[in-house]
Amino acid sequence: MPDEKKVLVPIDGSDNSARALAYALKRVMTDKGLRICLLNVQPPLPPSLFVTRAMIAEHHESKSKEALARARRVLMKRRLGADITVRIGEPAETIVSFARSKHCREIVMGTRGLGGLKGLLLGSVTTKVIHLARVPVTVVP
Repeated sequence: MPDEKKVLVPIDGSDNSARALAYALKRVMTDKGLRICLLNVQPPLPPSLFVTRAMIAEHHESKSKEALARARRVLMKRRLGADITVRIGEPAETIVSFARSKHCREIVMGTRGLGGLKGLLLGSVTTKVIHLARVPVTVVP
């Protein structure tokens, strides 16, 4: 629903995304009308002669479970719910597109994820999300 107050937290399994989730959960404690959406984005992998679509799907499922495991434990421990989604695509564009499609009012994310350091202060995905998003982006160090 567009009237719900939804906050999107991209999760990649990194300590930075865990801190972003912790920040969002603190806000939920003070604003019970706030709903958290977790999104894990898996980069696309092309099939080949030796790698089938089924193998790629299995890989994406395994990696997304691994990335979301800590977030799921935190939610269970606090007895809080969240909408959890996995998408395949380019991370920044997928995050922004998902936030738009789910009518999220804000994106809360870490400074850098598990990828290599491409930005001096912020990771390349975070920087790109900031530039593409039409909603506020809160960056948690």
